[in-house]
Amino acid sequence: MKKLFNPEANDSLQKLYGGETTNILNLSNVKYQQFVDYVDVAYSNNWLPQKVDMTPDRKQYENVLSIEEREAFDNIISFLIFLDSIQTNNLPNIADYITLPEIVYFLARQTWDEALHSRSYGHILQNIMDKPTANKIVYKWKENPILFKRNKVITEWYEESRGNHSSVNFLKVLIANYLLEGLYFYNGFQFFHNLASRGLMISSDTQIRYIQRDENVHCVAFKDMIQIFREENPSVFEENKDVIYSMFEDAVELEIEFSLDVIGDKILGMNSKSIIDYTHYLANKRLKDIGLEKKFENIKSNPYAHLEKIAAVDDESSNRSNQFEVTSITYKSPEILDGWDEL
Repeated sequence: MKKLFNPEANDSLQKLYGGETTNILNLSNVKYQQFVDYVDVAYSNNWLPQKVDMTPDRKQYENVLSIEEREAFDNIISFLIFLDSIQTNNLPNIADYITLPEIVYFLARQTWDEALHSRSYGHILQNIMDKPTANKIVYKWKENPILFKRNKVITEWYEESRGNHSSVNFLKVLIANYLLEGLYFYNGFQFFHNLASRGLMISSDTQIRYIQRDENVHCVAFKDMIQIFREENPSVFEENKDVIYSMFEDAVELEIEFSLDVIGDKILGMNSKSIIDYTHYLANKRLKDIGLEKKFENIKSNPYAHLEKIAAVDDESSNRSNQFEVTSITYKSPEILDGWDEL
């Protein structure tokens, strides 16, 4: 862990892991400019959850959604709340080991994003149901054994890195974050996009679109961090490829198990095969993007490409890895507030 006050450090020796730093955020002279750019993208993507009127969704949640759709809605929201809450709390722990100021800067912004996502989920729940029901859904992951198990696995990866500091565990926490930002959310996202494609819960899906746009930025940023770690620690990366593949296998298994349980063949527009195919497709893409071989069934096209086009999010079939990959032409908030009067 880096020292907070370290005047003797040589800032020319800053690294992703194991470097030196005085902790001065000198962002006018950085090694990896893309992280500064990602913060600019995130700022331009900003929104306020309460700007979205949830009134139509309340009526549909109560009167139109099937029992299975409501149950899936509740379980997926509970899972998303857990993930973003853990991210908000854990990202500063990762920054404690990073001496590159541009990445510390980005992680500070990402922490804000994750907290805003939690507020967004709360805005959805408090506007479509009463407070006791909403609070029950927030903690629904405690009573769903499949959801509890996968949440436990995710946090165990994080806890291990906090309790046993090493370059290998730092690599593992980077991979864990990459999987969280690039795999765990996405069948849940498609559930909301699928409802919206049928004219259902459009306000909820609007919030999810904003959130997914943020996650695209986070995913690309962690992909870059993994590549930087590989450049700085080639032997550590090469010697632990089996560990990375094992983490991917566990993540894919957990994502499929949960998605089949809450969605499966119970939701019009989605089915077990599309869930499995999409998860394999996405996992292979994430492996390829960090320079590793595909390890899952070779699904050549995104089975939910039509939903992502409807949702106006970036096409996950793209292999672009620059700033334009993580921006969207819609749902922009050039100003967070309309003026001082509103503030």
